Amino acid sequence: MIKKVLIADTIAAVIDPALARYDLLSTAGAWLCIVGYTYQLYFDFSGYCDMAVGLGHMFGLRLPQNFNSPYQATDIADFWRRWHISLSTCLRDYLYIPMGGSREGAWKTARNLLITMLLGGLWHGANWTFVLWGGYHGILLVLNRSFAETWARAPIAVRRAATFLAVTLGWVFFRSANFRMVGSLFTRMFQYHGGGLMPGWIGLATVLVVAAALAHFAPNTFEIRHEWHPAWSTAFAAAYVLCLIVIAGAKASPFLYFQF
Repeated sequence: MIKKVLIADTIAAVIDPALARYDLLSTAGAWLCIVGYTYQLYFDFSGYCDMAVGLGHMFGLRLPQNFNSPYQATDIADFWRRWHISLSTCLRDYLYIPMGGSREGAWKTARNLLITMLLGGLWHGANWTFVLWGGYHGILLVLNRSFAETWARAPIAVRRAATFLAVTLGWVFFRSANFRMVGSLFTRMFQYHGGGLMPGWIGLATVLVVAAALAHFAPNTFEIRHEWHPAWSTAFAAAYVLCLIVIAGAKASPFLYFQF
């Protein structure tokens, strides 16, 4: 609940109004919005999954882990082993492997990867931006297979940073409603556009620092040692009460993945 209410929804409150007027964003504002969406989507969706797992435990059900610190991935294949594990496993077992997987040479492997990811993008909705997002990740997976040995020799910090950047750029396709928005955001991100930042950017930057620290360096929910300690118990209880206060005073904020 803390992930969803205090992190994801706080980010959304600033970036959603700004992205609604994406043609007016400055270069700094465009980057803030896309990086913000990168963390918003993760904390919203993984928070939703964590709550489902926790509620399952209360009823004696053991649901599987769906996120395993994906923004700590060292390459794009590693990212897909960590992100939305239920979907990536389904795509692998019911599309990629039945088509031949990696058993029939480099060209057919590349074909299988591209088809799998294109269909994975289409699964999210009947919008060409989702298909483009899937194709983008398919190309990254093909390149990853082709240069895996060279990539593995790079420092781990470089591999993690580059993978995170590649994933972040991909979220531009995922977040955009149409190709015009895709083009406008990329233009503003990579061609200088002056102007001020969106209202609330200081609070957004503060939350993004916290989100980045948690996503890149902290243990995920399944790695936390669940040992009761007075300080931790008090902190979590206080954060939970704060969540309830925010929920009571704010408008409804549906989970992002409810639309898919």
